[in-house]
Amino acid sequence: MDAAELFQGIAVIFDDEINDTESAIFKIKENIQRKNIPVAGYEEMPRIEMISSLSKASFIILDWDYTNSKFHMEADERLLIPRESQEEELIGFIRELLSRTFIPVFIFTSKSVESIKEILSDAGLWENVNENVNRIFIKQKDDVYSETQLFDAIETWLKSMPSVYVLKEWEKNMSRSKDAMFLDLYNCSPNWVKIIWDMIKEDTIENYREFGEFVTRTLHNRMGEHRFDESIIDSPKEISAEELQRVVEGERYLTYKDSILPQQAYTGDLFKDDKKKKYYLNIRAQCDLSRMDKHSNEYNPLLYCIEGKKLQRKDIVTNDIRLTGDGFLVFGNDERFSLDEISEFCKDDMKLQGFNKKFTKHRDRTFFRKGALIGRNDKVIIGCVAGEQVLQFKLDISIKEFNLVKDKRIGRILPPYITRIQQKCSQNMIREGTMPIPKELFMSFED
Repeated sequence: MDAAELFQGIAVIFDDEINDTESAIFKIKENIQRKNIPVAGYEEMPRIEMISSLSKASFIILDWDYTNSKFHMEADERLLIPRESQEEELIGFIRELLSRTFIPVFIFTSKSVESIKEILSDAGLWENVNENVNRIFIKQKDDVYSETQLFDAIETWLKSMPSVYVLKEWEKNMSRSKDAMFLDLYNCSPNWVKIIWDMIKEDTIENYREFGEFVTRTLHNRMGEHRFDESIIDSPKEISAEELQRVVEGERYLTYKDSILPQQAYTGDLFKDDKKKKYYLNIRAQCDLSRMDKHSNEYNPLLYCIEGKKLQRKDIVTNDIRLTGDGFLVFGNDERFSLDEISEFCKDDMKLQGFNKKFTKHRDRTFFRKGALIGRNDKVIIGCVAGEQVLQFKLDISIKEFNLVKDKRIGRILPPYITRIQQKCSQNMIREGTMPIPKELFMSFED
């Protein structure tokens, strides 16, 4: 891994000594520039208002102490900002920066590193128990004074921060692919934007969203091969079940918030009826959901919804029927029968009949096999959406007007998961009934 290559882009430094040729930070700036990384330097403290522009930076370097910073008031009068006020302002900036961006933040300081960690910890911005989860990299300026020291330290930190490493590796590939894509489209025609825009506008009310999806899809199709270092990604960390669920949900489900609530309906839209404790999933094709009504010139498409509910953990079998070493026959996760009990069942026809029914009941349950949830053919199951472990939907379709239910819309199940659900629904709708085969035919097979 070449840290300098990963951090190609503009670096931004906030340090009141950035223009002092004798200072450590000036030397650090020169070392960064020597790696062909442009640097934007500021003597004043960073402001929250700058964050939107800073989101394009490759990384940000902050000083901790700005006691030399002076702000103009009148002519020759200057105001020295108290250190406590500076710390509060800087902490506020860091908090906002971390909440709105995923930019690597480096604090290079002449102060005590441990004291800064303590201050950040008190502010809820630093984890002392497991420092590898911290998105802030703190070093003494003297420890990163040389070019080798600087980039070796960054590389060491990157190896402990897989998320930042993956971001930078992905950004490198994405940047190359983005430039290649726009050059290709421009070479096809300088008017490609209008051509595609008019095509989309003809077919949807949310042409701006669809156009954005076109650009994203085209970029995705042209992305080069990613090359990640598995030794950095595959770190020995314990992961809780709650953490697993959140990550899996983030991959397959989009939670709707005010900031990302679309105007139109989408395939995969999920609705929740809190009173009935039921969910409704829209499976109608997107092309039928994008257009205005030609007669009324209003947007209120009909949704094709399947009804679902939350499955309990006890409803899912993670272990099949098995015989244990201590002499028990176990059904799935719960029921256990000793061999002595089973022997007694064999002596009583009624008890034997009841025991054998448990095999049929077990067969009809929902099974977890090789990362998939398998249930009955007339139902579809999906895990880790809408904050639930598992949702199960019946394949019977009900039709709902979008305007009557849109206030209950909570999120969207994403491809390929919604596509799989659509496929199973369509298969269920067009199935053809066939005559059953007599069981007796299979009771006298000869090898």
